[in-house]
Amino acid sequence: MNIRLSIPESFYDGEERSGYYVSPDMKKIWAVELDLIAEFSRVCEKNNLKWWINYGTLLGAVRHNGFVPWDDDVDIVMMRSDFEKLCALADDEFKQPYHLRNPHNDPERPMEYAKLHNEDTTLIDDYNSIAMIKHGRKFTYSQGIWIDIFPMYGVPDDDRTCRQIFRKLKLYRKLSSLCRKLIDNYYPAPTKWKRPFKAALHFMAKAMNLGYDYRKYFAKFMETLDLMDDPNSIRTADFWPMITRPDFLANFLLPRSFFGETVYMTFEMLTLPAPSCYEEMLTRYYGDWKKCVIRPPHGMFSDTERSYKYYIEYGLPDEVRIP
Repeated sequence: MNIRLSIPESFYDGEERSGYYVSPDMKKIWAVELDLIAEFSRVCEKNNLKWWINYGTLLGAVRHNGFVPWDDDVDIVMMRSDFEKLCALADDEFKQPYHLRNPHNDPERPMEYAKLHNEDTTLIDDYNSIAMIKHGRKFTYSQGIWIDIFPMYGVPDDDRTCRQIFRKLKLYRKLSSLCRKLIDNYYPAPTKWKRPFKAALHFMAKAMNLGYDYRKYFAKFMETLDLMDDPNSIRTADFWPMITRPDFLANFLLPRSFFGETVYMTFEMLTLPAPSCYEEMLTRYYGDWKKCVIRPPHGMFSDTERSYKYYIEYGLPDEVRIP
């Protein structure tokens, strides 16, 4: 693996954690992600950028002193001002194999947050990318193993204004996602009766120019966030992954004071920053977070030794199938 972080050989051994067997292959993915965290932390420390672990990574640090045993991703948050600084300096700071994919450098598949990738690895977590490779279609967006970095936006203090803005954000989010699915997911279906239906949907999507609409609605989503963002507000939230949840207002709209003090937590062999109000945050997100609920990992196909670019060029193994 092309990583810089020194990791003990014993770390890669398979083991049981909280009643779940963590395989050596999962440990390799974790190792790449720990290396990505270390590189991200180096750049942030050098440039005085503040960040915190959140969601499943925060849960893992508090409950397991590391990864949730069945989880294979990393969630980090930053205030929007520091996030934009990170994006601006990314090309100068992150060198091969690291690549920061962010809202400003990925026109093919734009997103509101960022992913720090290791370009010498592969982690495919969506059916469409698998289908594209299987059908010989090229794409440029990275599918190297990554960590997620979410910007936190300042949210108006008035609840009525919040609800009006959130309705617009939900609409643009859903329209953007729908258009992307219609233009992307047009490959032959595995069952014969689905194929005419998928072909018809793709024909309609092309006729209606939904490829343009996908980016148009995403741009409107970002414009709405820009207009809403208030660095002096008392509440903050990240939006792209959570805005469509029915409990968003109640559980994911956080007081900015939650991020006023930072505590440091053990995460495998690293020590990572976390919000001081982590227990209240985890209760909002997960309810009884002390109880372990096993969920399937995010990734569908991974390779810690070979770049996704190889698979785009030469195809995936036969056992990897389009669902």
